Amino acid sequence: ASTLAEQVSGPLLDPREMAASWTHIETSLRADAEYAQAFEQAYGAIDRHSITDALVSYLQTLLTPNAPFDRYLRGEAAAIDADARRGYELFKSHGCASCHQGVGVGGNLFQRLGVIADYYADHPTNAADTGRQRITGREEDRHVFKVPSLRNVALTAPYLHDGSVAQLPDVVRIMGRYQLGRPLTDEEIHLIVAFLNPLTGELPAAQLAAHQ
Repeated sequence: ASTLAEQVSGPLLDPREMAASWTHIETSLRADAEYAQAFEQAYGAIDRHSITDALVSYLQTLLTPNAPFDRYLRGEAAAIDADARRGYELFKSHGCASCHQGVGVGGNLFQRLGVIADYYADHPTNAADTGRQRITGREEDRHVFKVPSLRNVALTAPYLHDGSVAQLPDVVRIMGRYQLGRPLTDEEIHLIVAFLNPLTGELPAAQLAAHQ
């Protein structure tokens, strides 16, 4: 999907996700007095267009700005500690930033899980989800997944596309081996995690409280 409006209908209508229909969604919302009144006030009607706009408007509030790392990039040297700064250098020098790039620190491209080493040879029970191949049907897309944003990654366990890794240091170790071909030491993992922690931004509730 190239826009939030396009994305909204995907999970709602996909039979592997919510398996709904616009008719079912509209009927359900009209049957709820609170929703019916809210939509009448905001849009004048409940239909796929007003529902999509409402969901997009909500999604646009899910911003987490002003992470310590953002403040560091703006020149606030003390916003992250020495370990995080060393971890940031490792993150760049080891090649992590080749996929986890841009303002979202990822989230803008697809990549194979197991670029350098065969992840599924060591984790055969995880191979059932063939990733992007399920959408495209192309063999070259087998076990290709969207590279996730690392924003707020310290709060979003479990990790990987299938939630099979519970701890952030463990997924860093996996990425080093299978994506970079670089066995990471415990110290390197500690430093990279120290960099990832300050990618946690201000949550929407905190933002709201700060402006009240």
